[in-house]
Amino acid sequence: MGKFSNLEKTLRIGELVSRNRFCVQPMECCDAEEGGNVSARALKRYARYCDGGAGIVVIESVTLQYASRSTRRQLLLNIHDPVNRRGWEDFFRTLKILHPGAVLIMQLNHAGEYSSDEWSERVCVKPKEGFGGRQIDAEYVDGVIRDYIEAAEFLYRIGCDGVDLKFCHGYLGSQILRPYNDRKWKYGGSWENRSRFAFDMCGEIRHRIPDHRFLVGAKVSVVEGIWQGQGNRGNEIDVTESVALCRGLEDRGADFIIESLGAARERWDLMAPNHDCPEHVWLHVTAAQVIRNALKPETAVICGGLSALGRDYGEITDFCIGDGMFDMAAIGRQVLADPDFPAKILGGKAEEINYCRCCDACGELLIRQKPTWCVYGRL
Repeated sequence: MGKFSNLEKTLRIGELVSRNRFCVQPMECCDAEEGGNVSARALKRYARYCDGGAGIVVIESVTLQYASRSTRRQLLLNIHDPVNRRGWEDFFRTLKILHPGAVLIMQLNHAGEYSSDEWSERVCVKPKEGFGGRQIDAEYVDGVIRDYIEAAEFLYRIGCDGVDLKFCHGYLGSQILRPYNDRKWKYGGSWENRSRFAFDMCGEIRHRIPDHRFLVGAKVSVVEGIWQGQGNRGNEIDVTESVALCRGLEDRGADFIIESLGAARERWDLMAPNHDCPEHVWLHVTAAQVIRNALKPETAVICGGLSALGRDYGEITDFCIGDGMFDMAAIGRQVLADPDFPAKILGGKAEEINYCRCCDACGELLIRQKPTWCVYGRL
């Protein structure tokens, strides 16, 4: 073992083994073909992430409802469209041939109130100032759950290694889970009702796919940092429901949890800490440790929000993993800046790393509906 002996270690998740403790975050990059099909650029991007040596690569925030998507060029999975279906079959086949050692997981998402009426239809659980949209009913949500389940079954058949159910960052999963969703309906009001979306979806996917060589997990905003958000009572932090969510997912067969904070369009500073708010990195570490302590040892906990660590990344994350704070380190903007980041850390070439400057130019490109990349790096 080298300098970063804990980051080098393999990790068993479900019935699969990650070759190290690095996980590439699902980062929406607005580079699908017109209509949402997989583009050559997206395939090249993910091949580069795999080249970089991470044990797990999570495919970005893929929409199942193109009518309510978050960006104009968001990647779409439509199992009823033979062209789209064939594109994903080719995508996973190619990556598996080139990188048989990588674990490939797809994050499934619905934008909800983060969709846009400029190019799609904005929908919401409960109208919220600055967002709004058509208020959806229980029948609509039932259909979303069916879409997720059918998508997971398709991905299992074509060789994908698992699904990440997106319950974070202010998208539909967050909107349903928030205390703000106090409507008296099947998916609102009480915690029992608000958690039903997540629990029914996760439980049914695992029921239909009992094979733990196909991983099921979720990315969770432990604290959104907004009034009546996930992990908030009013404006106060209260992670009781976030812990209950993670435990409930584990009870229903989840193999991993990816820790996160914040909301993409309201608390970016929490979601993606910059050098002017380094204390938010420690909030991520603390949140991951809270979840790690609440779950069984065999359920992997992956910590996000670490890109601002820069040159201290390896030292700090290796210590945190060794001390049992979390099991894996998720890399987001840092892998945009340097796709070879994991290989350079583990290969003793840290001096060659192009460190993320946390300038948020990548986020600005996404907001402007442009293909997203690091302006100081290159794929």
